[in-house]
Amino acid sequence: MKLDHSTASRKSQSGMTLIGLIMYAFIAFFLAILLMKVVPLYLTDQKISSIFKQLQTFHGDAQQIRSTIDKQLDINEIDDRIHAKDFKITPFGNGLKVTYDYDGRADIVGNLSVVASFTHSVNVSP
Repeated sequence: MKLDHSTASRKSQSGMTLIGLIMYAFIAFFLAILLMKVVPLYLTDQKISSIFKQLQTFHGDAQQIRSTIDKQLDINEIDDRIHAKDFKITPFGNGLKVTYDYDGRADIVGNLSVVASFTHSVNVSP
């Protein structure tokens, strides 16, 4: 009796079912939506971080600091929810301390949201 290798190898083969393929597609779709919603939060944070890097070498009073922050927010085209008045400027030693706490929220689907919290601070000399 001769064994047919083509039918024997077909019986041992297995693959992804349609349900498995749909599950993988759903997971990939969900991850793609998550990335599209979360990445802008981090891009905004990078822009705010660049403002704080510029403030490290800045010298001035609170009004000049707010004016500089306002200009940088406008130049960097940071969304309308962030304003220069939201930055806390407090006396610290010889100079001023500029702090900004930011909670970015991204709505994913329905009532499912992602929140990312960012904090930046820098000391500015007069």
